[in-house]
Amino acid sequence: MADGTVPERTSDGRGGGRGGILLLALGMFAIGTDLFIVADLLPSIAGDLGLSTAAAGQTVTVFALTYAIAAPVLAGLTSSVGRRPLLATVLVVFAAGNALSALAPSYPVLLLGRVVAGAGAALYSSTASALAAGITAPERRGRALSVVYAGMTTAIALGVPLGGLIGRSSSWRWAFGFVVLLSLVTLAGLRSCLPPVPGPGGTGARRRAAALRVRRAPSALLTTVCWTVGTFVVYTYLGALLDRSGHVGTAARPWLLLLFGVGSFTGVLAGGRLADRVDPRRGLAGALALLAVVLAALTPALRSTAGTAAVLTLWGFVHWSCFPLVQHRLLTIGGEHGGMLLALNNSAVYLGQTLAGALGGLLAGTGRLGALPWAGAGSEVLALVVLVAGAVGWTRGGGRKVRGGRREGRGAVDGPGGGPGGGPVDSGAGAVAQGR
Repeated sequence: MADGTVPERTSDGRGGGRGGILLLALGMFAIGTDLFIVADLLPSIAGDLGLSTAAAGQTVTVFALTYAIAAPVLAGLTSSVGRRPLLATVLVVFAAGNALSALAPSYPVLLLGRVVAGAGAALYSSTASALAAGITAPERRGRALSVVYAGMTTAIALGVPLGGLIGRSSSWRWAFGFVVLLSLVTLAGLRSCLPPVPGPGGTGARRRAAALRVRRAPSALLTTVCWTVGTFVVYTYLGALLDRSGHVGTAARPWLLLLFGVGSFTGVLAGGRLADRVDPRRGLAGALALLAVVLAALTPALRSTAGTAAVLTLWGFVHWSCFPLVQHRLLTIGGEHGGMLLALNNSAVYLGQTLAGALGGLLAGTGRLGALPWAGAGSEVLALVVLVAGAVGWTRGGGRKVRGGRREGRGAVDGPGGGPGGGPVDSGAGAVAQGR
């Protein structure tokens, strides 16, 4: 849940079984396709609706901004609703938003469709991982959660190229229709594959506020924001960058996006293994430094299809390898608030995407598309600076050593009202971060 609460699993310990987990992953596949597909469709959307590239790019911005705001708010408002009817309603809203996007006769209607879809995506994503933990036996929760997250990276590898191919062979509107179809297929399987699971209820808003007062949590979340800006300020306008370069043919783009997705899928798995073996701060620092170099290398790489393919593959790998490292670090410093910090991290990701869309739109609108890779590299350097500054302050603040050479934060909350630090982390959230 967005409030970090994992529902109780069903009495048989198996819940909805493998079918339910795969169904949740399919929903994440639909959301990932919807989120990432727009980058390849921006030129078509702009041409069809008579928009500038910068204006078309704001469709990504409003989706991400809606997600960042709606995830914690809607989760709190729906905390008492049963998870199965909630997911059914959310998928209907998400499908409706994409249908509205597909049929939009004008720019304002398209933006409205992206807002509706963003709200549906926010609540689905914040519910699916915790529900996967709740319907799975404890010894299998890590694997179940990894399957759900794999739905997102599989969307990058398969959903986005397929949707882009649909958009180019017919219209960008049919690409959004493809997302509607994925949503409806997921919706159709809800009743048969998912057991009834009650909502957690509770005081989500107070728990979120307490988590934000954990020492080093703000700097850790700021690192996430900067890291996200670095990739998405470039990725959002990737189609326009490829057009500008003039060296990459339209026919090659589905394969290039497939390579980015393959890199992303393998990167998230590699990042999980790395996070189990090294101090997550050091691993993340190295990954951020490498990511800055990769983004800077994109400019010369765009001069050839082979160079573009190599850098896009490496870019997807390095960016997504950061994800489990970020999660491990949040659990390490969060103590008993670790699960809540993971939930807040989701909003930080989409806040970063919002800022990336705005910054990219500003550069594109002033004729500086070529500066986007450098802006991305600079954002990754800034993320590295924030990470190092937070880690130095954390060490001086008296983090204590644990096995494997890591330091574990006390999870202490500054000021009155905070609970004791160092308590157990939510089992579902912890399994997500550790990739068990």
